[in-house]
Amino acid sequence: MARDELHPTPGLKRMKRHNGRVDLYWVADPAAVKAGFTPKTTRLPSDWSIEQVSARCLILQAEMRRFAVSAEPERNASRPNTLGWLCRAFETDKDSPFHEKRRDTRLFYSRYLKMLVEKAGEDHLRDITGRDVRRWYAEFTRAHGERSAYACVQTLRRAVAYGCELRNPLAYDMAQMLERMAFTAPKARKVRPTYEQVQALRAAAHEAGRPSIALAVVLQFELGLRQKDVIGEWEKVTAEDRETIEGAITSGNSVWSWGLMWNHIDPRFILRKPTSKSNGTEVAEHDLRLLPDVLQELGTTRGVGPIVIDERSGLPWKANHFSRTFRKIARSCGWPDEVWNMDSRAGAVTEGFAAGAEPIDMMRTATHTQLSTTLLYNRDRIGHTSRVHELRAKSRQRRGED
Repeated sequence: MARDELHPTPGLKRMKRHNGRVDLYWVADPAAVKAGFTPKTTRLPSDWSIEQVSARCLILQAEMRRFAVSAEPERNASRPNTLGWLCRAFETDKDSPFHEKRRDTRLFYSRYLKMLVEKAGEDHLRDITGRDVRRWYAEFTRAHGERSAYACVQTLRRAVAYGCELRNPLAYDMAQMLERMAFTAPKARKVRPTYEQVQALRAAAHEAGRPSIALAVVLQFELGLRQKDVIGEWEKVTAEDRETIEGAITSGNSVWSWGLMWNHIDPRFILRKPTSKSNGTEVAEHDLRLLPDVLQELGTTRGVGPIVIDERSGLPWKANHFSRTFRKIARSCGWPDEVWNMDSRAGAVTEGFAAGAEPIDMMRTATHTQLSTTLLYNRDRIGHTSRVHELRAKSRQRRGED
């Protein structure tokens, strides 16, 4: 990748391998790393355009600068050995595993840590009993739903586990208590769209003047991609950082990334897309020549930049606006409200298994690293049990004929 004065790449390092391949890394300043900044390095997909590499480098550089401004670790002002103190330590200590997680995961943890602190932040750890935790779970369930309540308890377990790393005896005691407590995990989602429903939505989207919705849903359903890997995401940066960013796709103080770009599709219509869930380490690969619905929605004219564009703004979709527009169109063509756009990925896996695809092939298609994860996306339980019954019946028939 040639250097480009119009697209600065601060912190970018290139590492040439023995086979000639060049890997790209963003590397943090040693002083920031010594002060506790993470990540130290971030691998960038080697097939990214200079615009994408520049945007990601500038965002990471901006995060590092914001850290440097307040490099003094934030003080845990909560009263020691309270639940608030423990949650705060897990969230802010520079050595906490909290900081090893992806941004979305950190936001997820922070949401439930806040709920715990608001509920019982002043409670001393020695005074918290299993009865208290069960009461919190019940109250969270009534106020926020079963999934949020379960997530809150799981986040509590993580915070307590970090307390054990600190060799806090009260955290050890609480961990032993939590080990003996079980909470029913929320039921896995069982719904998913069918091919026929996707076709109906395509037609409705075009009729509504929103072909980009049809394109996005077809890409998710046919390729098994996550929504973020199709429409991308907008990430806010400070006004100061925004002024230094050139060559990226921006809107106000937000920078767009992770979405599907035309340069992810080569002239032979082979798609290679680094996935957001893996932070770019896993790549979805598909031969689009085998997918007529995708080719039809893409059209005959090859573009530049993001593939899925909001017709009104001329920019990539904002997630909330996309969700609202999708739901309006989905309702117009008879999709039940309990079937979500995110279920399109499960629809891809379920249809593949029902068609007889090998499990390992479906795992690779979904860019999973474990087959158990892929199996969770297969929502055709009746199909599984029916095939077992049919095989057993055939086996009995063969035994009777012998």
